[in-house]
Amino acid sequence: MPGEEMMRQAAVLITGSEIISGLRQDVLVSPFARMLKAKGVEVREVRMIGDDPSMVLSSVEDMARSTNLVIVTGGLGDTPDDRSHTVIEELKLRFSSARIRYLDNPVGLARGVEVEIKGTRVIFMPGVPHEAKAMLEGVIKSLPDRGPDTTTVAVFGLRETEAANMLGDLANECSFLPKDMEIKILVPMGLETRVREILGRFALDGEDLCSSFASTMRSRGLTVACAESITGGLIAHLITQLPGSSEYFKGGIVAYSNDIKENVLGVPRETLAAHGAVSREVADSMLLGVLGTTGADVGMATTGIAGPSGGTKDKPVGTVWIAVGSTEQRQSRRFVFPFQRDGNKLVTAKVALFMLRSLVHDKDIHSNTLA
Repeated sequence: MPGEEMMRQAAVLITGSEIISGLRQDVLVSPFARMLKAKGVEVREVRMIGDDPSMVLSSVEDMARSTNLVIVTGGLGDTPDDRSHTVIEELKLRFSSARIRYLDNPVGLARGVEVEIKGTRVIFMPGVPHEAKAMLEGVIKSLPDRGPDTTTVAVFGLRETEAANMLGDLANECSFLPKDMEIKILVPMGLETRVREILGRFALDGEDLCSSFASTMRSRGLTVACAESITGGLIAHLITQLPGSSEYFKGGIVAYSNDIKENVLGVPRETLAAHGAVSREVADSMLLGVLGTTGADVGMATTGIAGPSGGTKDKPVGTVWIAVGSTEQRQSRRFVFPFQRDGNKLVTAKVALFMLRSLVHDKDIHSNTLA
């Protein structure tokens, strides 16, 4: 039976000729290491090899001698170059006591396979990044808690390196799990208050930005609406992912064309002509328009250039204007985001939620019915 230290160690084996030849870049090692560390498991070794089954087999056997968890990605599926099943069959032959079970793939078709040999769990999963990450989350949930008791602090508005720099030496005792423009920081229980004090308004009170936004709307008795151009309905989608959002979400208007901005939201034609659709003046007018149309207490409006085309010297791709607030208290800000189209849309939507949540706190905005 592996010792206590061994029980806290894992090894990762990345397979694939495309990675070895440089045709594809590995994107799994860092997130795998962070996810495992958050469970108190240290990755003691990482290897990258080609698709040769004999090489995979010898590497698995070698890594299994010194750890009790081996994660193997790549080579699992239904295509001709999927070699992992050959390795699995050979392990069954070499270890008569090997136990086999199949693992669900929550976001794909190829199931994972777990082979337990002499107390070591060897997990084979597809090399498709989003499938492998989703499957590893399930594996991690099945691991015993062996690290210190931790709590999660959700963070938005900071890069991982920025949060770590702010925390200084405390960062060494935390684990950082970035996902979808947000960060979840696993913090030892006794340090949560200190971490929250240091990170200030960037530390959210809920498990993520959307749940924190929902909590703010509910606690203040506010209703909200959104007018979206660049985000194309993404803000409304993020809000309505949560059950019970109908309590505070009035609705949204996707005003992608200038015609809809003018005729539905009431943006003056001369404002569009003078300043262009991507401007503070248009964002402000969109906000006032959606508040007037829906009767919501507070709202958000977004307009920008998602890319990859459409940018100019004065308004490059990634330029965004976001307006948030109420008819009496509003805030508008310009951003230039550096991502691809999907990333620019997602970060715009989440920044809008964060800006409105922050403004409600900073200005003590609350519903008239509660005044």
